[in-house]
Amino acid sequence: MKNLAWFVWLLPRNAGVLLIRAYRAVISPLYGDVCRYYPSCSAYGLGAVQHRGLVLGSVLTAWRIVRCNPWSAGGIDDVPLPRVRRFHVTRVGIVIPADWAGSPGPRGRHADRSGRRRIGASAPAASPDPHAGHHDHTPNAHTVASASSRSAAPERSPITSRKD
Repeated sequence: MKNLAWFVWLLPRNAGVLLIRAYRAVISPLYGDVCRYYPSCSAYGLGAVQHRGLVLGSVLTAWRIVRCNPWSAGGIDDVPLPRVRRFHVTRVGIVIPADWAGSPGPRGRHADRSGRRRIGASAPAASPDPHAGHHDHTPNAHTVASASSRSAAPERSPITSRKD
């Protein structure tokens, strides 16, 4: 019964996601790269609907489209993510509840899309296995610089402008 309730609750959001993906596949290639912002307005709309829902995502997308005009300077403008992520976005782009995703990785503010903790996030609780959760990662100058800029700014959506 709970699964049916989640399915019904997420149905409008996923219908919006499918409409935006259809637009990006059929109509958006006809225009080319004309958006002044990164990610493009359609990618922003897709992320806004996926992470914020159909109503608030549509409002954020409409505001972004209004700002995308010849007199705008443009720049990087990511979707503001909610504080707590209750949903998971599949590879196809469909939104499902986080507990359906099946990945026991960290969730919330300090996890990126891959499920690994971001640089600068608080360390997880110690586990009995010393090699559990260990990643061979040597930070270089670019990683450290991007981590410091990310820690100063609010967390944003990891959307790319790729048209898939």
